[in-house]
Amino acid sequence: MTALLGVALAWFFQAAALWLMFNPKEFKGWRIPLFRKLGLHQLGLEGVGWQGLVPHQKSVMAEIAVRLMTHKLLPLDEMIKRIPAQGLSDRLTPPMQETADQVCREVMLKHKPTLWESLPSFLQNSIIFRIRGVVPDVAKQIILDLQKKPAYYLSLKTLVLDVVTSKPFLVVDLFKSAGKDPMIYLIRFSLVAGLVVGLLLAGSSLFGLQWYWLVLLGMVAGAIANELALESLFFHPDHGTVRLGKFTGFFFRDQKHIAELFAQTAAHEVITTENIVLALCRGPNAKNLSALIDYHVQRVMDLESSGVKPLLIAVLGAEQWVAIKRDAAKIFASKLETHLMAARVYLHDALRIEEVIVERLSTLPAMEFEKALRPVFSRYEWMMPLIGAVWGAILAGLMLILL
Repeated sequence: MTALLGVALAWFFQAAALWLMFNPKEFKGWRIPLFRKLGLHQLGLEGVGWQGLVPHQKSVMAEIAVRLMTHKLLPLDEMIKRIPAQGLSDRLTPPMQETADQVCREVMLKHKPTLWESLPSFLQNSIIFRIRGVVPDVAKQIILDLQKKPAYYLSLKTLVLDVVTSKPFLVVDLFKSAGKDPMIYLIRFSLVAGLVVGLLLAGSSLFGLQWYWLVLLGMVAGAIANELALESLFFHPDHGTVRLGKFTGFFFRDQKHIAELFAQTAAHEVITTENIVLALCRGPNAKNLSALIDYHVQRVMDLESSGVKPLLIAVLGAEQWVAIKRDAAKIFASKLETHLMAARVYLHDALRIEEVIVERLSTLPAMEFEKALRPVFSRYEWMMPLIGAVWGAILAGLMLILL
């Protein structure tokens, strides 16, 4: 009977404690300003109520996620260089050629409408055809330059930080998915721990121990059981001097699956192809990309018109020619986001973000892997022995009442 009570209590308290780590996401209850002044909000206590410990510390968890993704798992240089320049250029060329048609007509109608409309249609088409012909080279050169200095055009850190802050509880889901299997392991371990502590207390009661000694024994045994649960989860032979043969904690034995769970959320919700394109075209470094497009568009226009440039300047005027080049570059830059979004399936296949995260995270050395994800748990590991002591004391009390 005591053993069964031990199993039930250990399972309930362990499951409840792990659930309360992540739930509820928002504070439920009545806030008490004094609690914050006393620093109790650091433990998730803001008043009469509760908020999950991880959601409460979501800003800290966001920093961990940013550091993990941008430093350990997805170095920006490597990620961008996985995109074949020729392959992406081939996909960008058709829509960029359509843009070239639009650029030619809009810019000329804006600056020299009479001149453009007076040209025979075959001559207009010849000019447009010539411009379309240089588009593939422009597209490829832009991609190659972007790959040379990716950090100059794209801030991966800002991308991740913007996503996890715009969706406040995404980071909670991110680490919850990575911790799913370790938490199941802890609950299963609690069933064995409850059985052992229950049998220990039942056996100890046969020696006629006073009630307070039984309660103390229950507290100590429960605390040790929960501490052992943590140690067995994170134990690795390289940790220290203790050796247990070939025994390795569940956290390391299941490294690949944990990596897969983390990667699924990260690749589908955070570092998506769409988010990369948006960060590239709208992020803090977008002006650098616009300048790159401006340079290449104006360069090609000067090269293509080099033979007749004196005549163009004579007809259009030097200021008009500069304005035409500038407006043409602006239109190309404004359309790039749409063109990249149209190629997002190709980009997704080329970047292989989920696959790369799994590969990197699952092949990290054991200590690096622990350092990457354990911070999510380590902030609250001190609670495990305390929870064990509580259910151990309750078990001893129930045993005294029932027996």
